[in-house]
Amino acid sequence: MRLLLTLLFILSLGALPACVCGDQNSNQSDGLGKSDTPPNVVLIMIDDLNDWVGAMGGHPQVKTPNLDRLISEGVLFGNAHCAAPVCGASRHALLSGLRPSTTGWYTGGAKTKESYERVLGETIPMPTHFKRNGYKTMAAGKIFHKGTSDAKDYEFWDEVRPRFKWPKELIARGHGYGGKHFYPFPRDGGAIYQMHQKGVDGQSLCWGALEKEDIPAEGMPDEQIAHWAVERLKQKHDKPFFLAVGFLRPHVPYTAPKEYFDLYPIDDVDMPNVPTDEMTDIPLLAKAMGYGTLKGGDHQNVMDVGPEYWCEMVRAYLACISFVDAQAGKVLRALDQSQYSDNTIVIFLSDHGQHLGEKMSWRKQDLWEEATKVPLSIRFPTSHAATKKYQGQTNMRASSLIDVYPTLIELCDVPPVKGIEGTSLMHRLADIPNRPFEPVVTTWHYKNHSVRGWKYRYTQYRDGSEELYDHHADPGEHRNLASNPEYAKTIKKYRRHLPKKNVVPSPMKDDGIDSFTKKVKRLQSAGIPKWLGGELSVDKALSK
Repeated sequence: MRLLLTLLFILSLGALPACVCGDQNSNQSDGLGKSDTPPNVVLIMIDDLNDWVGAMGGHPQVKTPNLDRLISEGVLFGNAHCAAPVCGASRHALLSGLRPSTTGWYTGGAKTKESYERVLGETIPMPTHFKRNGYKTMAAGKIFHKGTSDAKDYEFWDEVRPRFKWPKELIARGHGYGGKHFYPFPRDGGAIYQMHQKGVDGQSLCWGALEKEDIPAEGMPDEQIAHWAVERLKQKHDKPFFLAVGFLRPHVPYTAPKEYFDLYPIDDVDMPNVPTDEMTDIPLLAKAMGYGTLKGGDHQNVMDVGPEYWCEMVRAYLACISFVDAQAGKVLRALDQSQYSDNTIVIFLSDHGQHLGEKMSWRKQDLWEEATKVPLSIRFPTSHAATKKYQGQTNMRASSLIDVYPTLIELCDVPPVKGIEGTSLMHRLADIPNRPFEPVVTTWHYKNHSVRGWKYRYTQYRDGSEELYDHHADPGEHRNLASNPEYAKTIKKYRRHLPKKNVVPSPMKDDGIDSFTKKVKRLQSAGIPKWLGGELSVDKALSK
């Protein structure tokens, strides 16, 4: 009888439209039943991946067949955003469910168990909560910024893959002009390194198509991470598992095996549309974010290499995406061929986006769409009612990475956790009558916040300056509407959702200044270059 009633219920759900947009309402509730068997969880995290995924349409040429298939089998949250546009802070927010403005982790996070526990208080981080509630927790690769943990000796995982170490012979051959965590760099360090030589900050703006001799015998780090995860999926586990798999690419440097570069002929690469007056109508603090870290500014350095270098960087980013798609595909195939295929939740996401010259920016540490927007997709277990109801759909209501933790709590039916600030993504999917306005917030440094809704992005910087973009009319965020009086009501509406709590970071206590304030002051002192919307010539900008 129970089975018959369940089948009748599932059939009654019927077909729904393929896209659930932000303003739709109905009187129906989800009514998604719970399984008697706790589901497993596979969390696939890809570093620095923006919306250049085939199913998302961020770049017309990108080849991501494995991620596209995964998305087609679940639901895509097509308007998802990170809590902070930098690795450490974003991942701490994701795994704690807390905003950076609440924890004070604006750029990184706690490094000791004591400081981690002090900031979190009664909030238990995601892997620890699952571990304490009957799950075997396993992790490989980059889950936190430094790997599987940033807080030394904290209880996260039952099993982890050891951190990757590069062979000495490859290091000796000049494969590293930055942190070894992201090896290999091009042998010559890349064009920008060659211009500035050793000691330059930001030498990671480089690319390289790797030959076999450039790669360890065991493969690139992401290949080894995939292999480790595949082996875990082949094993028999005596309780439900939580497996976190964190891939490194397409994080800079943009190096990957040559075969993935061959997928994108250089003469055919589609380039971002960037108007020459892109930066003239944005505030000073926004300009400071877009400036980057290289002397003279990131964008100026890329252009100084030559007009082809921009295209080469775009091609290299595409190659790295296809490379990491292939590694994710290995894990997904192993799961589908395993005994766990029918009862596993798969969540695929990135920690933040990445600029490839849009808004004259080449990194992620800012509050524009390319930096904040992330892929976020969930594939439900085969028997879960949500599979039939939402499979293949795209939900365009604004959602945040801090919503992932409460979503897994609901789907896995584990106890609630105190303090979490996110909202279950199942709530985003539900058709709620008279749904309230529910935007999401991204924060970069103290009191710089961007509020993203279904249609608009509103940003307020710590000095009170503002940006407003209409994403329906201007998806590239080329025209700042903040000074237009016609949008005063919209701005007022969005301002209400700025965080009320803003923990003061340690450097700013006792009248101190943080690194961002120093950056703004340096830009004020040196003058604003023309490419950044100022009057300073290129020669003068580079001499400062």
